[in-house]
Amino acid sequence: MADFTSDFEGSLAGAFAALVRATKAAGRLPEDIGFHRTLDEDVDVRLMGVSDRVMQMAQQLQSGGRAGDGIEAVAVDDVALQGSEGWAAGPAFRKAVDSVDTLLERIDAGLEGGRRAAAAGQGAVVSTTVRGAAVRMVHATNVARPQLEFADGVDNSPDTAFAWKIRTKPHARVALDYGLPGREVADTVLGRHLQGQGISRPGSPRTGGVAELPHPYEYEITHLEPAAQLFEARTAQKPESWDNTPFEFVDTAVRLQEMMKHLQTADVIAVDLEHHDYRSYQGFTCLVQISTRQRDYVVDALALRADLWQLNEVTADPQRVKVLHGAESDVVWLQRDFGVYLVGLLDTYHATKVLNMAHHSLAHLLRTYSGVDVDKKYQLADWRLRPVPAEMLDYARGDTHYLLHIFDCLRAELLKRGTQLVGCNVGALDSPHFGQLCGMDVVRTATQPMDEVLRRSSQTALRRYVKEPYDADAGEGNGGWARLLRKWRHPFTPRHLAVFRALHRWRDMCAREEDESPRYVLPNHMLFAIASKAPRDVAALLALCQPTPPLVRLHAVDIVALIAHEWLVADLRLRDADTLPGNTRPLSDVRPVHIRFDEPSSDTLRVADDVLSVGLLDAVKPLVSQVSGLFGTGLSAVHDSPATPTAELARDIRSNLVLSVAVPTTVVATTASPEPEFIKPSRRNIV
Repeated sequence: MADFTSDFEGSLAGAFAALVRATKAAGRLPEDIGFHRTLDEDVDVRLMGVSDRVMQMAQQLQSGGRAGDGIEAVAVDDVALQGSEGWAAGPAFRKAVDSVDTLLERIDAGLEGGRRAAAAGQGAVVSTTVRGAAVRMVHATNVARPQLEFADGVDNSPDTAFAWKIRTKPHARVALDYGLPGREVADTVLGRHLQGQGISRPGSPRTGGVAELPHPYEYEITHLEPAAQLFEARTAQKPESWDNTPFEFVDTAVRLQEMMKHLQTADVIAVDLEHHDYRSYQGFTCLVQISTRQRDYVVDALALRADLWQLNEVTADPQRVKVLHGAESDVVWLQRDFGVYLVGLLDTYHATKVLNMAHHSLAHLLRTYSGVDVDKKYQLADWRLRPVPAEMLDYARGDTHYLLHIFDCLRAELLKRGTQLVGCNVGALDSPHFGQLCGMDVVRTATQPMDEVLRRSSQTALRRYVKEPYDADAGEGNGGWARLLRKWRHPFTPRHLAVFRALHRWRDMCAREEDESPRYVLPNHMLFAIASKAPRDVAALLALCQPTPPLVRLHAVDIVALIAHEWLVADLRLRDADTLPGNTRPLSDVRPVHIRFDEPSSDTLRVADDVLSVGLLDAVKPLVSQVSGLFGTGLSAVHDSPATPTAELARDIRSNLVLSVAVPTTVVATTASPEPEFIKPSRRNIV
C-alpha cells in the first residue's frame, strides 16, 4: 500500500494511476456481459467473485470513516438485482452511489487540505472587483486558520457564558470582583473559572441556567469624571504629513512594550480595529490601529493576542481620552478577544449626531475636516493575510492617522455650539433635532452638547460581549430563522417551512462545530433554494448549490436524509390535521401566499406547536355558540351555526398562527422514522 506520509506526491500519483487502470479495464467490458456469463459458467463465477470483492472494499471504506459519519453500508443484493433481462439497479443503488460520491468528495477535500497546509504561510493575494462598486475584495488563497493556534481556544457552545479574560484591573476604583454573582455560581463552570483567576465565590452549588458576568469597569464608567481637556477650547492640531509621521508594525512582545511606553506619554489616542468573521463563527480581531499625535502603530492582533490585555494600562485610564468612530462593535471585540476595556471613550459618531450633521460616516468626517477621500478598495479585505501587504497597512493606518485632528475639530464645534445656545429654546431654532438629542428644550450650560456626547459614549463603552444563543423554537435573535424569513419574505408551505427550519439549525450547528460563519457553511440564497425544492438525492442537492460550499459537499448525504426526515414528519402532521370533521379540502393542499411571522407583542399569547392536531377542535369549541347573539334561536336549521367548527374555520385559525414544525408525539410516535444522526464534524483545517 502506498505510504502517503513519506511521499505524498508520489503516492498520490500511484493511486491515481491505479484508478485510471481500473477505469480503463471496466470500460473494456462488453455491453452484453450478461450473455457471456450464460455461455461460460467459469466467467460467471469469477465475475461474481470480483463483484463481491468490490462491494466488500466499498463497505470497508465506509466502515473505516470517522465515527458518526452516518454513511450506511449496503448489501450487494440491494444494490444490483438479477432478473430475467439481466442485472438492474436495486433499491439501494442510489444510496450506494451517494455514499461513494461523498467518500470521493471527502478524499478530494482532504488532499486539497494537505496541499494547502503545506503551502501555509505562502498566501497569494487575490483581488476581486465588485461590479458597480469601487470595492475590491482582497483575500488569500492559502491561509492557515489562525484560530487553530489561539492559546485561549475557541468556544462556540451556546450553553456556556462568556468569561472575562483579564486577571488584573488597572485604574480600578472598586475591586475586580465587585458586582460578581456569588453563591449561585459556586461549583459551576463560571464559578470554577473565577476561582482559577483567584476570585473565590464561596457558597452552595447551583445547577442549570447560564449566569452572565457584569462589566468589570461598570462602576468606573458610570462614575467617570471626564478629562478636563474635553471642555477646553483648543486650536485644532493638524497631523504631521503621512511621510513624516513615524510608523511601526508591532508584532513582537518587545515592540509591544516599546509602544506601551510611548502611549503612556499621550493624553489622547485614536483607536480602530480590523476584524474577520467569514471563516469564524464568532469572528476575531486581526489588527489594532493606534495613533498618537506623534506616531502611528498597527498591532498584529493575531501574533500578540495573548499579550494585548496590557493595553488596559492605557485604555482604562479615565484621564486619557480614547477616540474611536462608531465604536459599538470595537468595544465588544476588544473584550472578547483580549479582555481590553475603554474608560474615557469619546465616540465621534455620537458627536456627529448631536451636532445634527448631514452625514455620520468616518469618510464624511475625513473629507470635511482633513480633506481626505477614503479609498474603499480594501474595505472587504481578508485581514488574516500575513505578511500584510503594504497597501493594506496604509489603508488600516489611515483610519486613525487623521482621527485626532477630527476630534479637535468636533470638540471645538461642540463647545462653540453650546456657548451659542445657552438659554435658547432650541426647539424654535433651525435645528430642532439638537434639543431632542440633548434631552432638553432649553440649553442650560455651555458644556451640555459635550456632556451628551460623553453620556452616549459611556453607554457604548458599557456594552458587554454576550455569546449569541440559538433559538430553535421561536427563531428569534440576530441569526434566528424567523428574522431571516421576515427579511426575505419567502413563501413556504408547512412542509417546506419544516425543511427550512431544520436546515437552518443544521447550518448553525455545523458552523459552531467547524468554527465557520453560517454564510460560509451555507449562504442564505442557497438555504432558501434547498428549502424550496427539498431535493431527494445528492445530485439534486449539489445542482442547487453552485458553486457548492465545501461543508455541503462533505455532508451532502446527511443533508438529504435530514430533508427526507423533516418532510415525513411534516407530512404526518398535516395528515393528522386533514382528519378534521367536515374537511372537504385537505389542509396539506393549502398553499399560503406567505407564512406569517409578525413580531408578537409582549402580551401576545403564543399558540402551542401541536395546535394543528385534532386537538384544534377542542381549542376552538368555546368560540362557537349554539345561540346567535343577533337572531337568537329563531333561525332555521339551514342557517344554524354548526355545533362543531368547520374545516374552513380551522384553516382560518391555522393561517394566522406562528407555525412551528415541532411534532406532537401522539402523531408520529408509531409511524415516523427516528431523526437521523447529525454528523459531528471534526475540527479540520478546511481553508
